[in-house]
Amino acid sequence: MKGLILFLLSFALVMAKAQNSDTFVRIKKHVYDDELSGPLPNADKTLSLCNQLRADGTWADIDYSSKSISLWPPGEHLDRLRTLIVAYVSPQSASYQQKSLYDKILLAAQYWANNRFESSNWWHNEIASPKAIGVCLILMKFGKEKIPTTLETPLVELMKRGDPYTKTGANKSDIAMHYFYRALILEDENLLAAAMEQLLFPIQLVNGKEGLQYDFSYLQHGPQLYIAGYGEEFLKGISKVMSYVRETPYAVDMKRLGLFEHFLTETYLPIIRSRYIDFNVHGRGISRPNILEKTQETAILQQMKLIDPAKNTIWNKALAKLDSVQAFDAEHIEVHRHYWKGDYTTHLRKQFHFNVRLASSRTNKSESGNGENVLGRNMSDGVTNIQVFGPEYYNIMPVWEWDKIPGTTTRDYPGDLELKEQWGALAANNFAGGVSNDKTGASAMSVQYDGVKAQKAWFFFDREIVCLGAGIHCAAPEAVVTTLNQTWLNGPVVWNGKEMSALDSVQRSVKVGDFITHNNVLYYFPAAMNVGLTTKDQVGSWYRINRSRSKDVVHGKVFKLWFDHAVAPNNASYAYIVVPGIKTVDTKAMQQLKIWQNTSDIQAVEHKGSRILQIVCYQAGTYQVGDWSLKLDQPAIIQLSMREATSMQLDLADPLQRAKTVKVQLVNKQLRVNQSLEVSLPQGEYAGSTVSNQIAIGKK
Repeated sequence: MKGLILFLLSFALVMAKAQNSDTFVRIKKHVYDDELSGPLPNADKTLSLCNQLRADGTWADIDYSSKSISLWPPGEHLDRLRTLIVAYVSPQSASYQQKSLYDKILLAAQYWANNRFESSNWWHNEIASPKAIGVCLILMKFGKEKIPTTLETPLVELMKRGDPYTKTGANKSDIAMHYFYRALILEDENLLAAAMEQLLFPIQLVNGKEGLQYDFSYLQHGPQLYIAGYGEEFLKGISKVMSYVRETPYAVDMKRLGLFEHFLTETYLPIIRSRYIDFNVHGRGISRPNILEKTQETAILQQMKLIDPAKNTIWNKALAKLDSVQAFDAEHIEVHRHYWKGDYTTHLRKQFHFNVRLASSRTNKSESGNGENVLGRNMSDGVTNIQVFGPEYYNIMPVWEWDKIPGTTTRDYPGDLELKEQWGALAANNFAGGVSNDKTGASAMSVQYDGVKAQKAWFFFDREIVCLGAGIHCAAPEAVVTTLNQTWLNGPVVWNGKEMSALDSVQRSVKVGDFITHNNVLYYFPAAMNVGLTTKDQVGSWYRINRSRSKDVVHGKVFKLWFDHAVAPNNASYAYIVVPGIKTVDTKAMQQLKIWQNTSDIQAVEHKGSRILQIVCYQAGTYQVGDWSLKLDQPAIIQLSMREATSMQLDLADPLQRAKTVKVQLVNKQLRVNQSLEVSLPQGEYAGSTVSNQIAIGKK
């Protein structure tokens, strides 16, 4: 009997080990399939790399001594090694399983194993290089001839860099990913379990810390908006690993999958317009060429089809959106969201996207670091992204005038100044926020930066966005300007219905009711203002904004439109209405909009057609807004929407995110409303989000 028990125990151990081995084989095969899913290396390129590889395992054109922090030349060695390996292990390759190619792979791999190359940027040392080694070693498991243990062992030792337990957000996932690769190479169950725990750990909601927020924005490098960039790396890395471990005991649970999919489908994908993402969400990454065009996201979506095939309708629809063949306005969307943790607002329609980047004492302004985004001083001060076609801002950054970023109110310097603070710093202003009912809303920010003070607000109705500024003050010697847009010139500029395509530079005073159209965007002026406009060729370079990029001259014609508030403005203001997606003004639609207030204390706009009133109150007090008398004991952003004949909806948000309640008294004699409310405000992780109440009409 004892012998039988020992036999059964031994048999169970053998079976468990076999099952574990099968799991490792399955996961490695998923990695192999994923890595070979893209285009095969060009046969000529493979041959050229082989011919250029020297006897010592190096390529002559790579500077192996470089310690560059951004584009690190030695990393190219591992990229080329992977190219050779893919050509060797892919059955579709002309070089499949060729002994001569295998010998070149060993030569290049041995050179890397014999050295310990270091960049001055920890990211290359602790993330990029270990991940690249891991992919190469896993792929070689599928070669006719394998990497010898005497070579694999030192390469695996080079992967032992970085500690995921000390990192957050996307950095945690990236380091854990090469722990995951190392576990597969060694078939180490304990290491795989630890790697999976750290890989999936970022799929949780956090309150202001780095990572995925309760409003489903994404923050990294402190409380800094990074929906793309680090948020994108979060999506890429975790979708990969979830697809690798599908149908195994390590598969992701449904709760985490739901959070991940919500961020992907409700936050990230919607702000891509015809393959081009909002430049506001990329942090310092906007100083990199081609960064706004999103083509690699197709890999995420293909992986989601493997992970959650029940949602293939959603994934296929998103893939079509990234297909350049699909029309720019093919997506039917009608969404307004304010991200109270990220200080970011999106207003998305089939005809256009209009998004705003804010900042507050709770969030970091856009960062400079590693010599990137060196001119991005004003990239968080009410920056507006207006897209109709998608590529309006694609690769424009080298030629931008950086003190005229779209949407901002700034000092107009003779030349662009560098951003001195590195890695982001909290904004000085406390007031920043937005109210939303998911379809319409209002956002506002009290700018306090570089000697400029301004109360800036955006009122989002369906197709129209009313942009107001008040209390503009600056004692500096430079003129102060508010920039409506700075985008690639595409087609004629039309003033009051008359084409002026030969326009080069104009300064003029616009009257009430004047308008400009350019590239299917209308700019309407409900108040007289001094306007500047240029359509000139602007010149720059990528090096100008990113010290690791080319100094080659970049140029192109740019449409740049701004208000001139002159030198030392004191309590200056502005007003303009943007209607993207149209070529001419609809006078009746403009008459539906009524700007009731535009002061440093209150800004208020009503859309009479939609029966929506939006109000930004920077101070507690009593205010008159049309037929409404309004009294508040706290600053607030409010939206009143007529829902039916007997009630309306009051949406309210606390832009300071400090109060527990706000007392509101609403009086409207015409509608027979006289109501006092004490509105309980969301707290903790939801502080700043919108709370809604119903207001009865016709009752006192």
